[in-house]
Amino acid sequence: MSSVKDEAVGERHEKKVDFAQRVEVQAARFEAILRAARDAIISINDRGRITLFNDAAEWIFGYSSAEVLGENVSVLMPSPYRQEHDQYIRAYQETGVAQAIGQIRKVEGQRRNGERFPMELSVSEVSVRGETLYTAVIRDVAERRDAEMEIERLRLLSAQRQRLADIGALTAKIVHDLANPIAALSMVSQGIVRKVERAPDAAIDTIRAQADRLVSTAGRLMSLLGTIDDFARGQRLDVEEIDILAVLRAVEHFWRSEADRNDVELVLDAGEEPILIFGDAEKLTRVFDNLLMNAFDAMGGRPGRVEIRAERRPDGAVGIRFSDSGSGLPEGRDVFELFETTKAAGTGLGLPICKQILSAHGADIFAEDGGGELGGAVFRIEIPPQEPPTS
Repeated sequence: MSSVKDEAVGERHEKKVDFAQRVEVQAARFEAILRAARDAIISINDRGRITLFNDAAEWIFGYSSAEVLGENVSVLMPSPYRQEHDQYIRAYQETGVAQAIGQIRKVEGQRRNGERFPMELSVSEVSVRGETLYTAVIRDVAERRDAEMEIERLRLLSAQRQRLADIGALTAKIVHDLANPIAALSMVSQGIVRKVERAPDAAIDTIRAQADRLVSTAGRLMSLLGTIDDFARGQRLDVEEIDILAVLRAVEHFWRSEADRNDVELVLDAGEEPILIFGDAEKLTRVFDNLLMNAFDAMGGRPGRVEIRAERRPDGAVGIRFSDSGSGLPEGRDVFELFETTKAAGTGLGLPICKQILSAHGADIFAEDGGGELGGAVFRIEIPPQEPPTS
């Protein structure tokens, strides 16, 4: 009998030893994870006091664990988060409505030296023996932010240099395109002067044709200069939240009479739900007007069909397509290049300006020849998922 009891005691002892060993292994593994993690791992109790502060947290915030253990976690926060944090914990405990738990949030932290920095924060909670513990995993994204800012600076610098190169090309274009109209203005003006000098009392009708030609040539020059000025200045946007579907409907309504007059079927397929983006409605209207004008020109006065399709995709991006049954794109040409045009009176600046406007919106435009069901040209606009502007 004594032997059986001894065996039972021995088994219980072995189980206790085995359990203690497993706990020790788990604790060692947990400690290794805490030390190896490159993200800060911080735990607090339900009173907001810090109970865990790993090595990465020391490196990111500049405090040693001994300095912050037992302190309120708000010491790691700048104003106004510092003053609001305890109130947030109380509100969560009373209502159960979480703002940070179970999500990844972009917030600001504050280092020991007072420096504020951007960070990504995710929080979980667990209850142990009646006490609730909150654990946050924090990633310092200051370097990523700085890298993104540097990339944006370089992008703007590259765009500025490209615009300077384009302006140089524009200058050569101006010299070439303005020479003939200015010579014509000079000749017509001189002709009017000579007629007036020869017959100062002659009826005005004798110079009517020349005067009309003067006005027409001057108008052509002003239009050319206005287009060149638009391109050279770049695009400054008046950004607000707009319904891109409403903008497209307004454009479609404006071109409806032109479509009917030319026996062109104009179709807008975009559903009924608003498609909200942040953009400049006036500038985008100019893009859509230009694309529709080109589509109508591609018909060459023949009956045809133009389709506009717009959709909000599951990832938040917006896609817009302009398709026509016209003659298609000129072979071997980049229609977005400066001065690339097939129109006798075209400047070759319309589509480059469209691309410039869309680029300022963070969007892009692509041209495809015969890529749609209609067999003509397809212009595809891609607007990526957006966040509200910060200023």
